[in-house]
Amino acid sequence: MKRAVLLSAGLWLGLLTAPTNVLSADKVTWNWSLYGPPRAVTVCMEHLAKAAKEKSGGNFTINLRYNEQLGDAKDMLDGLKVEAFHAAFVAYSYAPAKTPLQGVMDMPFLPIGDLVVLEKVQDAFEAWKPVADELARWNAMHFMTILLPQYEFMGAGKPPVNLEDWKGMRVRALGGLGDAMTLLGAVPTSVSAPEVYTALERGTFQAASFPFTYSFTAYKLHEVSKWYTHGMQLGIVHNSLNFNIKAWEALPAEYKKILEDARPEAYKLQREAYAAADEKSFPLFEKRKLEVVKITPEMRDKLISVAGKPVWDKWVAETEAKGLPGKEALELVLSLIKKHSS
Repeated sequence: MKRAVLLSAGLWLGLLTAPTNVLSADKVTWNWSLYGPPRAVTVCMEHLAKAAKEKSGGNFTINLRYNEQLGDAKDMLDGLKVEAFHAAFVAYSYAPAKTPLQGVMDMPFLPIGDLVVLEKVQDAFEAWKPVADELARWNAMHFMTILLPQYEFMGAGKPPVNLEDWKGMRVRALGGLGDAMTLLGAVPTSVSAPEVYTALERGTFQAASFPFTYSFTAYKLHEVSKWYTHGMQLGIVHNSLNFNIKAWEALPAEYKKILEDARPEAYKLQREAYAAADEKSFPLFEKRKLEVVKITPEMRDKLISVAGKPVWDKWVAETEAKGLPGKEALELVLSLIKKHSS
């Protein structure tokens, strides 16, 4: 068992400091479990914590616990279930068996055009009863989508100027994204983010997929690369900020309103953080004279046909075999994308 479920019952109670019935004037402290350090992806959570403190006159404090201080990344839902913390930064693909329906959002080449569409699609999907019920079994509820840019590739060696060039190429690609690359003839491997720089430099693989562009510069891959794709939009590894249901129900209405009112600005700040990262990244790419492998709309349509839909169909079949509405889930996501893209 992992750290998140090994801590003593006494420590769980110590972390959950808000009593069941509190007055809005009372002091309330929440602990949020996050993986990784402060970065562009955590800007939204930092904004919510700041709003809680300022709007409550210091009575509502949110402690952001970075770098898996309260539990391993793949055990975030376990921690919510046993009331180890009040909220968690959850990457569903780290423990896909816990929430099978969430896997549909990690399908490759979903036609999600931008972060605004992603926000609206995922928030609506999380409100779908089968998905909400799936989370509720972990004492968890979706509060907001953690926006991530679409994944692209950056690599060394021969640039893949056409689909055939991916054949035999060793690439870092996870989950459904890796399945898609397999269909293109590539050889996917799973390597943790901190190890990617060294692996790419040593030729362990020729290309790595990361959220574009901030992750490439954050991990300095541009320093050991010769090219990057633009427009491939491989997909995402989707995340949510999830609340402990009991903690949310116990929170005073005034404090709930503070968080809900701060959510639109949190989304805006996250989009702006990625835009600011792009402004810094592209000049670095140009300075290194990296070749841009542009993926045309026609090429991406072919990618969807060859390496997207077959993965979707496989996921649907496997999910339906578990007695879950996989087909309905995919149809819902595609309909939401169409609705919000227009």
